[in-house]
Amino acid sequence: MNSITYKNSGVNTDQAEHILDSFSLFLKSRPKDARLLSGIGPYASCFSLKETLNLLEDPLLVSCCDGVGTKGKLALDWNHIDRLGEDLVAMNVNDLLCVGAVPLVFLDYYACGKLEKFQLLTLLKSIQLGCEMAECSLSGGETAEMPGLYLEKDFDLAGFSVGLVDRKNVLGESRVKVKDCLIAIESSGLHSNGYSLIRKLVEKEKLNPESKTSFSEKTWAEELLSPTLIYVKALKIHLTNLTGLAHITGGGITGNLPRILPAGSEAHLKLDTLKFSELFKWIQNSAALSTEQMLETFNCGTGMIAACDPSYAETLLTSLAKGGLKGHVMGSVENSSSGSEKSDPLILWQ
Repeated sequence: MNSITYKNSGVNTDQAEHILDSFSLFLKSRPKDARLLSGIGPYASCFSLKETLNLLEDPLLVSCCDGVGTKGKLALDWNHIDRLGEDLVAMNVNDLLCVGAVPLVFLDYYACGKLEKFQLLTLLKSIQLGCEMAECSLSGGETAEMPGLYLEKDFDLAGFSVGLVDRKNVLGESRVKVKDCLIAIESSGLHSNGYSLIRKLVEKEKLNPESKTSFSEKTWAEELLSPTLIYVKALKIHLTNLTGLAHITGGGITGNLPRILPAGSEAHLKLDTLKFSELFKWIQNSAALSTEQMLETFNCGTGMIAACDPSYAETLLTSLAKGGLKGHVMGSVENSSSGSEKSDPLILWQ
């Protein structure tokens, strides 16, 4: 009687070890963080907080998790997965920024039907490069080969990040106040949201990833798979001078900006500050979406919205410009027109 082994059931642990050994060689050529005491290999990693904690009066541990969604499926179908790791890191560390925290460590979770060395190594390398952009450490992760749950080349990618913030510097509804200035900070494109709709458009328009778009010199792959911007370097020096940050992800501006506003307030935004790029104009026309539908689905060119005292707005905008990021004042926080201090926050376009 033939034995049923783990390997002939579809799980090759030797292959996984071989791939991770190759990745370990790659890590040896990358910058090291002395605070990361143990990385890939042990059951769990250790990170020293001694120096960081000494700088904080009342440190809070901040954690989050996110993935790249169905952008991963389009990238796989088009054979352009080489920058998905940046997306994965960005979706997590940008969320940490929104509570005023700077990321310290990042972990990934990769699940697939069958391990493909090139695929996994490509993703891991891009995750490491994303961590370097975010100035945090890749401290570990999990690789899961699950035949039967995923088709052979399909995979899922998720990430987890941990940071610290001093309690007095936590951003959000408790600090945002009426008359605060709202500053839009540009995105690099679609970032990592709305791809179930985008994939429908790709199918409808029969787009070739290597063909030039109808509106730019870039290919469709370059336009639709441009990685999510990582805002850590640009914003971390400003966190204590901001009152709130909204990461514009799933749900667009409509769904995300109210999350940082206090009860009894409204965001008054200027509609003429929305200058859709040619990419977003193409999406709107091809999908026959109203402006309202665009704003509740995509970032529409705004990856982050910062709230701050009006006196700090010019300092922030000047700093962003020096770092190569465009920003502009898009509105302000005002008292609710209902007159109720307990009313849910709203967005009013003017």
